[in-house]
Amino acid sequence: MLVDVHDRSISSHPLAGTAPRTGDPVSDEIAAQTLLASAKDQTEHRVVIDMVHNALLPYCSYLDWEPEPSIVTVANVQHLGTRIEGALSDPPAHVFDLVRLLCPTPALGGYPAEAAISLIQEVEGFTRGNYGGAVGYFDAKGNGTFAVTIRCAEFSADRKTARLFAGGGIVAASEPLLELAETQAKFQAMLSAIVRP
Repeated sequence: MLVDVHDRSISSHPLAGTAPRTGDPVSDEIAAQTLLASAKDQTEHRVVIDMVHNALLPYCSYLDWEPEPSIVTVANVQHLGTRIEGALSDPPAHVFDLVRLLCPTPALGGYPAEAAISLIQEVEGFTRGNYGGAVGYFDAKGNGTFAVTIRCAEFSADRKTARLFAGGGIVAASEPLLELAETQAKFQAMLSAIVRP
């Protein structure tokens, strides 16, 4: 979850740092423990947590996060996740203004943001469309919930083809082949949702 605002309560649950799942409980537990112990993944996660915290803090009277990340399990991968919770200052910011502050997070746009986004635009070779944005809702009071559009597909007008998006956070300790495998694992959720046997 990118950000959730209800009255003056605010929370975010950033995810960064990923390991594939096999479906075997023993293998998945070993992968989870390896992920928790990985200096590379902890660094990747910490960059995102620091950015989210620092972006939200000026709008909060109180903001804190869990001392250690936990494992967040989804169908085909598991992530490091850290809950950030607090109270908005008075008058509270509108959730949509907070979404604009947070997008894109370093998990999608890199850090420092300006230099990373400029490099991505120069070398990536395609436009991302809605990938890396946010989807959610908000009400007239400024409450709402938004998630990052991190696994998504863009269908052609005739609905016969789809362009899928997934990626990985790159840090100094990243290994290209492992990042490729991670990205391929992330694609599996979308592939299984839209490809019929």
